[in-house]
Parts: sequence; C-alpha cells; structure tokens
Amino acid sequence: MVEQTIAKHCEIRDWSLHAVSVRTNHVHVVTTAPGYKPETVRDQLKTWCTRKLKPKHSGRARFWTEGGSRRWINHEKDLEAAIVYVIEAQDRKRLDIQARRASE
Repeated sequence: MVEQTIAKHCEIRDWSLHAVSVRTNHVHVVTTAPGYKPETVRDQLKTWCTRKLKPKHSGRARFWTEGGSRRWINHEKDLEAAIVYVIEAQDRKRLDIQARRASE
C-alpha cells in the first residue's frame, strides 16, 4: 500500500520515481521533483501514506519518526548510486547478516 501510494503521488505531482523500497520499519525513495525541496517531498509522501495506513491501523498514533533523511542529488552518477542502493543494497545487507549468523 505504501509503495503504491508513493508511486501514485509521484504520478499526480509529475515527479519521476526512480526507486522505492518499503520495509517493515523504514522506506527509501529516490525521486526527481523539480521545484520542491527534499523536505517537502518527504513530508508529502509521509502524509499521503499515513492517510492510506490509518484506516487499516486505526489504533496506531504514529507511523513515522520525526524528520527523516533527505538530500539533494546533483550528479547523474550520484543518482545512479542512490537507485542501486535503494533497489539492491537493502537486500544485500539482509543477506550479509543472514550469512554472518549462519557462519557463527
């Protein structure tokens, strides 16, 4: 639901969604949103996702931490690195942890 909401909001705003990774305890998004500060993009995505999550989790008061990471990506190679991180690195971290535990 969170991933779909992020994709739909980016579509409505005409933002380019390059990558999204939704985890049980955090979300990574790489988007191009001309004319918007990273904080605004983050806050809009959090707000819209909260609206979708509330009906299914009505007893929950909060869904997100205060703030959250956000940064400008100004170079093509940095954009590519951020996309790879979001799409691949999260799974690699999990696999590395599992492998390390298995070898102990």
